[in-house]
Amino acid sequence: MQHFVLCIDHHFMKSIFLFLFTPLFCAAQINPVKDSANALHAYEFQKAPNKILRNVLLGAGYTAVVYFTYKYEDKNFQHESQEDKSKVASLILTKGASPLGLGKTQAIALGATTGFAFLTKNKTLKHTVYIWAGTMLLNEVVTSKLKTGFQRHRPNTGDAFNTFDGKNGIDGNRSFPSAHTSNAFATATVFATLYKDKKWVAPFAYGMATMVGISRVYDNAHWASDVLAGAAIGFLSAKTMIATDRLLQKKGIYIYPAWSRGPSLTLGYKFK
Repeated sequence: MQHFVLCIDHHFMKSIFLFLFTPLFCAAQINPVKDSANALHAYEFQKAPNKILRNVLLGAGYTAVVYFTYKYEDKNFQHESQEDKSKVASLILTKGASPLGLGKTQAIALGATTGFAFLTKNKTLKHTVYIWAGTMLLNEVVTSKLKTGFQRHRPNTGDAFNTFDGKNGIDGNRSFPSAHTSNAFATATVFATLYKDKKWVAPFAYGMATMVGISRVYDNAHWASDVLAGAAIGFLSAKTMIATDRLLQKKGIYIYPAWSRGPSLTLGYKFK
């Protein structure tokens, strides 16, 4: 198989990562607040210049971390993660955490949660599974396109960290970004955002997602920068879906799951 070692110019890498990750912190401008009935979450855009600046700086900082990791630390993380593996760590990460990021696992969890939401007639949970499903679809499209476009070689191939086949490859090398990680962070962000009033949800959700990311480096399936990119894509996918839904609600348009001879979506309009 033909491949090439791609020494990516640092200006190009900065542009790519700025394009991918800066918007996710802009999306973080959307913060949940409760309405007067304390039953539904509403969202409003924070317009204060200092908050916009803060989030832009956070985005730039995250971009710098990803680039620095790719350029200088991917090999080091990969080397250190493969030394002195223990049975306990393998049990927790390989057997426990890693499968949580599989698309199949996510689909099963989404289906089970949807069924529970309908059985219990929980409106908040029904809305959550709709957001979750849309997020997973968006995340899958973005992650898959990037994998196909970059076709980065995984660390377990023994190839250099900067070996890419590019879009003209055979689509056999799909290291960048980590789909397990993007799936995990997409799900974590949905629940952490929509259940922000539950103090334990965000630490638990993001903690589990982080374990998934660590497991992918531990299993020698991904470089550290793949995992960082996957986390950002999952986060951004969820924030984009939530922002879109809240924008539609402001316009009086509501989309929610329903059941009519099978799963479906219902579109409604609230006249003012």
